[in-house]
Amino acid sequence: MEACEDILKEKLTKRVLSNKTTREGMLACIVVTWMKYLTKKGTPQPEDTVRKTVYDYAGEAFSSIGVDFEFPNLEDLKKVKAIIEERINISSMKKEAPELFDEHERICGTLFQKFEG
Repeated sequence: MEACEDILKEKLTKRVLSNKTTREGMLACIVVTWMKYLTKKGTPQPEDTVRKTVYDYAGEAFSSIGVDFEFPNLEDLKKVKAIIEERINISSMKKEAPELFDEHERICGTLFQKFEG
């Protein structure tokens, strides 16, 4: 399985992203950010563990707003991002590691700007 860092780098090099590639980039960004935060807090987790949790949360989030995981629009992706961030308690990251939170927001914003689903 391709590492989330690599997935994210690859998505960021593209000029335009489809709904699926934007979704994959956003989820990879959440995984990478959360892993960095857990490491910073002294509780590192393996990527496959973090990825499974994020994808489980994403599945629940898409279901909760009544959207198909495969065909989200940009607004759906933004809603799902907010739901997942709430589940992983991103507000504590914003307080404890603002530089990490800012990087996460910047990268997700860049991905969303490239969306042409």
